[in-house]
Order: sequence, then structure tokens, then C-alpha cells
Amino acid sequence: MRRVALLLVLVLLLVFPGAVVAAEPEAAPADVLSRGEFAALLVDAAGLEGDLPPADLLVEKGIMKGYPDGGTYLDQGITRVEAVVLAAKTLGLEGNIVPPAGVKVPLPAGHWGYNFYGWFVRQGLVEGAPTDVLTPSEGEAFLKKVFGIDPEALALVEEVQARSLEMENVAMRMTMGGSMSLIPRAGLDIAEELPEIGMKMKLTQEVVLPDRVHQVMELDMAIPGLGEEKITTETYVADGKMYQKLPDPETGELKWFQQPETLLPNLDELMEQARQVDAIPEGMEKYLHYQLLGTTELDGEEVYILSFYGRIDDFNAFFDLSLGQFGSTQDFQQALAPALELIKSMSYWGIEYVGVEDLQVRCSEFTAIVTYADEIMGEPMPIEAAVMSMQVEDYEYDADITIEVPAEVLEAPVLAIDN
Repeated sequence: MRRVALLLVLVLLLVFPGAVVAAEPEAAPADVLSRGEFAALLVDAAGLEGDLPPADLLVEKGIMKGYPDGGTYLDQGITRVEAVVLAAKTLGLEGNIVPPAGVKVPLPAGHWGYNFYGWFVRQGLVEGAPTDVLTPSEGEAFLKKVFGIDPEALALVEEVQARSLEMENVAMRMTMGGSMSLIPRAGLDIAEELPEIGMKMKLTQEVVLPDRVHQVMELDMAIPGLGEEKITTETYVADGKMYQKLPDPETGELKWFQQPETLLPNLDELMEQARQVDAIPEGMEKYLHYQLLGTTELDGEEVYILSFYGRIDDFNAFFDLSLGQFGSTQDFQQALAPALELIKSMSYWGIEYVGVEDLQVRCSEFTAIVTYADEIMGEPMPIEAAVMSMQVEDYEYDADITIEVPAEVLEAPVLAIDN
């Protein structure tokens, strides 16, 4: 839950082609899984809703696009790479997002399924030859794994949480770096005119439970024609209040403001109670998936490799499930409503390395993909998606970490919010 919440905070603060082959397909033999049968299994496994037949529903959602001649050929057997592409797109993965370096993909570079397959290999979701045609049992097992939770992984997550509850003091510091890029919406002239904006970021965060957070984010943007621009934001959370250094609405000068308390849940209670809830609260299985990929050696230490991924396309339902147990989230959701109206979905893909001996996280890496609504204020949205990749470079656990909020921060005026 902590990693998903962090992804959401970062995104809010920063307020597919289908399978194609050249040959004419043939009908599937009786002992293999057809594309139409796989479509039905996929719709059921992913919990997709709609009144259309499964394949038509996938076409409507842009998940299935068929062959070069436009046919979907639902009677043909489905290959493993086709199944991976359809499942990946259902989870919100974009085909132009290159998987992390070091992933061995059993497909030639440039293959239409290369990037999708690479991400599934990296998350431990697929094995076997990409061109093999699946049997019904193989297709069912594949989807059960992709849209389920590995029991061993869940047991590890629960054990990590239980170990943290045994600690008298919970204080940590982490440093992460990353980058963000924007994907223009295809077919729009204005999208083609958008400059390629490169953004790098560094985030340092200190947490002392139950009621202290200090975060500094440094953004370095390279804008064609305008050069580099550096932006630094800072946030404190203390005694249930959030303070942020933001541009003054009138002067543009960076100043400290207190966020209205009515717009936020009780943050100190939230952080403390978050330690007491289940690793995956009831109902969250739809949004959060885990796989345990074994162990490896990291800096001379044996660590578990924990894969996590998922997609959020109903943020109100997500907040009700993840935060509702701590009280009403109505005001919080209303405050976020304008930003969330611009977002269609968010998917995330990550790996976490956990020490075998002490069950503490050593480092992690994740990618968040935010897809935007087709329109904004009645006009086409020129940006289709934003891709944020982050690497947590250092975790430091130290009971002696303290967070002192400066007096000028505590005296900051409450930020005026227009209704």
C-alpha cells in the first residue's frame, strides 16, 4: 500500500497496437485456445464491465485491434505473445514504453510485441516461447497469475508489515531519482507541435511515524527553445497539517502555505493506522498484484525480489477502499476532483528488493503510466499519456532521525482555494 500511495502522491503533485502478423490466420484446432475464447477469459479475469460480447468489448476499449486487414479472427489459436499484449494493454501498459535495461526478451528488437513482452518478463509473469499457441489450461493459468496475487508474495508482504509493527520507533530516509516524459496524442496536429520536454527529478523524503514527513523534490526540465528550468518544492506534514512551498498566486514567488485542513484526511491518524491494516485491504486485489521472483544477491546481501503492478481506473473507488477505513474521504476526493477529471487511468510496474534477514526494503524501482482523458474543456487533449520512472537509490533506517518544522513554516498562511 505504501508504494501505491507514493505513486499517487507523485502523480498528483505533478498536476495499443494489437497483435499483427503477416500470414493469413487459420482456425484453431480443438485442443488449443482460440482468440475469442481468450478474450472471454480475459474480460472475466480483469473484471471488465460492458454489455458487448467479450471481443467487441476489448475492441471498444482499444485493447484488441486485430490483424492488418482489420479482422479479429476469433477462431484462430492465440499465441503467447498475443496473450501477453492483450493482458498488458488491459493493465494500461503502452507499447512504446521500453522495458528497463537488462531484461532478456526472447523476441527481436522492433517486434510489435517486444516492449510488452519485456515488461511481463521483468515482472515474472511469462515464461516459454512467444510464438507457441496456448492450450486452454495454459491460457487460464496465465491470466490467473497476471490478475491474481502470488500467495508466497502476499505472505512476504504481510511478514514485512508485521516486522515493522514490532519496531518501537519507525523512522526512515529515502532518496530517489527518476524522469518523466510525455506521449503526444496521435492524429492531432497540435500534438505534433508539442515540444519534447525532458524532465528529471530527485526526491528526498524523511518519515517519522506517526506524524512527521519532510519531502524535497527537485525538478530539472529541458524545454526546447527555453533552455533548462529548475524547480524545487518542499513539503512538511506535522500534527495533521500539510505545509508546502508554492508559487505565490499574485507574485509567483515561492512562499510557504498551509493546505486547508478540510481538504485532507487526518494525516497523523492516517499514517499510524496505516500500519495496522491488512497488507492488502479487502477489495484492493483488483488494483494491486504481487509476485515473488525468488532471491538474489545485492551488495553482498541476499534479498527477496518482489514484483508489484496494477491499474487504477476508478479513483473514487480506490480511495474509498484504501482510505475509507480511516474515515470519510468525501472532502479529500472533492479537492482532487478537478485533477482526476483529466486522468483516465494510471498503471504502475515495479520491483522491490527486501533483505532476507531483517525484511527491510533495500531499494526499488517503478514506472507509472498516466493516461489522460480524450478531451479537456471540450477540446481534444494533446497529451495521451505521461510516463514517470523512479528508482529508490537509498533507504536509511534510523530511529534517531528527527524532523523539526521551522517556525516560518508553522506560521504560513492557509492557502486560499477558489470554490
